[in-house]
Amino acid sequence: MKKLFLMFAMCLFAAAAVAQQSLGDVARANRANKHSSSSETKLSDDNMSRSAPSSAYEPETDKKTDDKDDKKADDKDADAKEADAKAAPKKDTADAQKQKNEELKKQIADETKEISTLQRELDIAQREARLRAAAFYGDAGTMLRDQAKYAEEGRKEQAEIDGKKQALDAAQQKLSDLQEQARKAGLPQ
Repeated sequence: MKKLFLMFAMCLFAAAAVAQQSLGDVARANRANKHSSSSETKLSDDNMSRSAPSSAYEPETDKKTDDKDDKKADDKDADAKEADAKAAPKKDTADAQKQKNEELKKQIADETKEISTLQRELDIAQREARLRAAAFYGDAGTMLRDQAKYAEEGRKEQAEIDGKKQALDAAQQKLSDLQEQARKAGLPQ
């Protein structure tokens, strides 16, 4: 009976394996069945409008219009000269803006460098304070031998750590102000 049940189970699994399609096969079949031409638009004479351009060339035969064109050309030359004169200050302002942007970038880089230095100094000071506290727990007699000196060193270390934290906070605030200025000036982050 066990052998018959085992044979039946094996036949059932084999039939299921043959009948099942993989998910990839189903996806490929669906992709092949989709209409590729429905999403693409082919341009031809049938679907494009044929209209003449609005500014078609028309030759002029009247001499009066030629004189008017000459005056217009002279006016355009004068306007071009004025535009060049106006462009020169714009170029100067563009150069000044570019120089200002470069200066902001340099200030931001310097401030970032200063912040990393202050953070490293703060980490060192905190690590030394932890080492001192660990040494105290290792040998409690160090504090008992000279309590005033031990307390004074503890206060100095804490004051140093507090000062470095304040300097770091001030530098981070300055950096955020510089980044805000750069954002207002249109510089990327």
